Amino acid sequence: MQAKELKIYKGSGRNYTPVPQIIIQGKWLRPLGFFVGDKVTVTQEGSRLIIEKSEDGHDADEEATMVAKPVRRYNGPLGRYAGWR
Repeated sequence: MQAKELKIYKGSGRNYTPVPQIIIQGKWLRPLGFFVGDKVTVTQEGSRLIIEKSEDGHDADEEATMVAKPVRRYNGPLGRYAGWR
């Protein structure tokens, strides 16, 4: 089993109260069977969190539309579009 070390971030809860937040993202999830649109179940056992795929919502077309495509940008005399300052 390969381990990933992640950071606990500060999220915003009710009335902007700081709450712990874990962000899990990356291409490394695909080989493990996790895709855009899937649903997961998070279970706690002591100090461990177990993340399991609970429902297959994988839609290849939907995932493809969520991947950003390169956008051609105007590189004027200043190297960037003047309106984007």
